Amino acid sequence: MNAPLPAPESAEPVDETIPPIVDRAAPFIADAIQGPDLLDLSNAIRPLVEVIAHRQAQTPMMIAIVGPSGAGKSFALDRIVAGIESLSAAARTTSGPFAGEIVVAPIDAAAIGGEPATAIAAATYAALTRDFGDGRNYSALADEAAHAGADPHVAASKAMERHDEARRRLESERQARDETEARRARVSEVVLFETPGSRVDVYARQSRSRIEARLRRFDLANGDPIANFKDLVRDLAGAGGGTWAAVALRALWAYRSQARLLLSAIVFFALAFGVAQLRNPAVSAWLTGLGAPGASVGAWLTAHGGWIDDVVLAFVLFGALALALNLWRASVFAASLLRGVRLLNFDVRERSRDLDAALARVNRRIAALTAEAEAAARHAEAAEKRARSLGGSAPSPGSTPSFLEPAAAPEAAARAFLAALDKLIAGQPQAGPPPVSLAPSPALQTPTRIVLAIDNLDALPAGAARAAIETVHSLLGRGFVALCAFDPASLRPAFGDDAAFRARMERLFQIAFNVRGAGEVGGERLAARLLAGGVGEPSQPTMDARESSLNEPISASEAAALTAIAPLAASTPRAVKRFLNVYRLARVGVANRAALALALAAEQSDDAEARAALDQLLAESGEGPLEDPAGPPALQAALRASRALHLGVITGADMRSATAAAKRYQLFA
Repeated sequence: MNAPLPAPESAEPVDETIPPIVDRAAPFIADAIQGPDLLDLSNAIRPLVEVIAHRQAQTPMMIAIVGPSGAGKSFALDRIVAGIESLSAAARTTSGPFAGEIVVAPIDAAAIGGEPATAIAAATYAALTRDFGDGRNYSALADEAAHAGADPHVAASKAMERHDEARRRLESERQARDETEARRARVSEVVLFETPGSRVDVYARQSRSRIEARLRRFDLANGDPIANFKDLVRDLAGAGGGTWAAVALRALWAYRSQARLLLSAIVFFALAFGVAQLRNPAVSAWLTGLGAPGASVGAWLTAHGGWIDDVVLAFVLFGALALALNLWRASVFAASLLRGVRLLNFDVRERSRDLDAALARVNRRIAALTAEAEAAARHAEAAEKRARSLGGSAPSPGSTPSFLEPAAAPEAAARAFLAALDKLIAGQPQAGPPPVSLAPSPALQTPTRIVLAIDNLDALPAGAARAAIETVHSLLGRGFVALCAFDPASLRPAFGDDAAFRARMERLFQIAFNVRGAGEVGGERLAARLLAGGVGEPSQPTMDARESSLNEPISASEAAALTAIAPLAASTPRAVKRFLNVYRLARVGVANRAALALALAAEQSDDAEARAALDQLLAESGEGPLEDPAGPPALQAALRASRALHLGVITGADMRSATAAAKRYQLFA
């Protein structure tokens, strides 16, 4: 075993406050959204989860999850969403201050594109129509909202047009399938005669002169030689069994010139056989028996027997030559045809694969279009019934909302859908024609709250991200909460100056949650937890739905102190609301609420002199009691009010702890 290496002399002393690390981490730690809460965010996000799920919380509400890149905004958003769903599920089984009918619609801002309203409406529709698996079903609500704002007669006309268009596209695809099947059935002829540049076509054109000469020898040169050659290749390929033997036998006798050569060979061999018989003594005796002329012929044949051998040999040679010429011509011709057949088969197999794949795609499209046409028919029938009933509000189950249809005006339809959904949730009828009641029927399930969880805003350009946030703000109705995760620094270029940027952000977002100031674990302890293997399965937040920490009323002393501190924090009604809302959230779990109220007021204040005076006061006081600052009167009054609330002194330690808690709820901390 190797001995441990000695520590270098310049090594820093070990920090005894950090526990020893045993490396149990994975070889690679993914930058995933889900996972264990290594930053101890559970306590920090709990007030946010409770205020979103609280029945008495007023909506619409927009909450910003802010922080620099990599600080954990997406993780915090995921934990908040998980906490909302957990608290909502618990609220459905027990009585308490929280709503059990909450629907979360996750939205990836990177996929929003140029129409954020359509993307938000589509995500909301998808969230409402998904299968919850716990008895909740908001599909009817989504369909009713999708069709509530439309003129029933116009909707019926458009539904019929969509049905007719679906039928036309279905018939077009069926015709394309029939044409493809026809090409598949005659693929050989298509490749041979209708596909310039195929392998067999290139071979035939490159070997045109040789092929033409061979066809001429076989008396097949009438017309275009390439067309004649392709005809022969087609016939041979279609006959099947295209082996060398079959092709060679066919080439030996199937063509007129070859047949003449075979006949000539037979005649020469027959003559050779007949002449060879003249040397037989029986033939000589037979000739002698014919008389004097026959005897003279027999005598001549006997005297010239060598000539007979030469004639026999000549006839045999002529016959062999005719046969050899037949065989040679047959082999050359067969080789050309077989090569053409091989090239044709290769092209046919390749084209057949393409056609089979095309047929499969067409059949899939036909199946999808058939289902679409059937759904369009049902939708048209339902729309026609609504039109006949002068605008009844019964939606077409499963029909596509207008903001998802390419023929519609997407943004206007999306806004109409969300407005109708807002009225349905609130149970208020829509004013004006058509006379469609938006009061939900007793059988129509309605959620108490819809939460839009928008992530990846940093992936958009600054102008597009600003437009998306502005669109969300304009679309929110009662019962809606929007959670937007982004880095404020990435949005700053979309505004003229810092003052306009700050003012607009504070107008858009009622609550801000700063991830950088929320985690209770520093970098060294985070590294220790990761090295110790703290990257297991995602942890599920536990929520008690029976009571809420936000239900604690503000005491008389708190109210008096907040009233005195408010001038430092705000000068407008909106800013006062923000100050009070953030105080209710931030005071959960904080011991020194007086210091917290002062810290929140200072962080929110537009008075840079007051903030600087408080920072100087903290630097001078150390851990001791805070003295009266030499700053603006508003700061002095706020500090005196804080002391009254605390009924005693406020130390520098109290103030630093409160400032850290206050930074969790600042957009620009």
